Amino acid sequence: MVTRAEPPLRVLLTESVSASAREAVTVLTRRGHKVGVLEPKRDGLLSVSRRVSWRHPVPAFGADPLGYLEALRTVLRDNEYDVVLPIHEQVAVVSRYPERLTEFGVGFAAPPFESLARVQNKAEAVRVLDKLGIPQPPTELVGSADELRATTGFPCYVKLPVATGSRGVWCVESREALAEVAERPEVADTFARGWPVLVQQPVDGRFVMMATVFDHGRLVAAHAALRVHEGVQGSAAAKESVDLPELRADLAALGAELRWHGALSVDAIIDADGTARLIDINPRLVEPVNAELAGADLIGSYLAVSTGESPGLSPVGRVGTRTHMVLMALLRHGEIGGNRRDVLAELWHVVTRGGRYAGSREELLPAAWDPPAGLPNILVSALMLANPKWWNKVAKPSQSTVTLSPDAWELLGVS
Repeated sequence: MVTRAEPPLRVLLTESVSASAREAVTVLTRRGHKVGVLEPKRDGLLSVSRRVSWRHPVPAFGADPLGYLEALRTVLRDNEYDVVLPIHEQVAVVSRYPERLTEFGVGFAAPPFESLARVQNKAEAVRVLDKLGIPQPPTELVGSADELRATTGFPCYVKLPVATGSRGVWCVESREALAEVAERPEVADTFARGWPVLVQQPVDGRFVMMATVFDHGRLVAAHAALRVHEGVQGSAAAKESVDLPELRADLAALGAELRWHGALSVDAIIDADGTARLIDINPRLVEPVNAELAGADLIGSYLAVSTGESPGLSPVGRVGTRTHMVLMALLRHGEIGGNRRDVLAELWHVVTRGGRYAGSREELLPAAWDPPAGLPNILVSALMLANPKWWNKVAKPSQSTVTLSPDAWELLGVS
């Protein structure tokens, strides 16, 4: 096993589809590391990257997590990697079966599986936050369709306990809409498994994200960013780094409670009183480029704990570092019913560096560093100018490559 997280390391990412994987490749290769990816299909954001040194075909993770694990083992057996970095929900199989990777002498960081289960299941996460007194929106756990239909207080959010991002979340504004959600097959399936559904009250305020790295329960790195502009499917089309010491302290307490090892990220709303209320917890590192440009060493800390080091606390990143994702901003116009004029205005600001693009850097698809990375922006620009209603042709890739279904979670033992 490698004992120091210094370049060049040979780093294997567990997927190639997500924005987080795309950004991790940017940060790692700028630091001089060599990167390989596990790739069910070559159709993700990294499909045209010149910065990926090795590509390994594997089964779709969500459809066959154990088959995926065996494919990962084969890759580690046949190739010399120093570190495996779980980038998305693949951390679940690494956490569940760590002994199946240690035999190859590769470094990795994953939390205890019982700890992962406590945050992966949103209902369990609500209970953990309540126990620690960490602020969250008012939330009720309901155990049946009848109980759900009896809910009062609109608008509200109905959330499945096992789902990723904005999927499995519905904003409900009336009793009639609530009745429709209660009849959805995925909601009925959740109740049939004996799992509760969350009913959460909305909180007005600013949307922020914080990514952290832990060394066996000890916080070693943290970075927060404000979502300046919403992108497609709830993404952050523009970010600005901020310093949130109270939220950082809350996450330090959460990581200590869970004995967390590796990466942990959260979404929160800063309410009118300045309180950060957690609305989502992800057992992974989310979109690290803003942190890197701000000077917060998330990736370096993640590599360090993966290779057995015990790093000190990384300095807080500079406040005011601005980044953007043109792709997410363009697709957002289609999602909200925008027209070609809206798309053209967006592209004009991109070209002239006006509006929110002033003083901001592209974080997702940095063509200057990785020239083919500019192709998705060009293609999506053409698509949106042709017909903005086509946004969902590219915005909804198959989640089976990066996320687990409820059946798969039960297979691994999350209940």
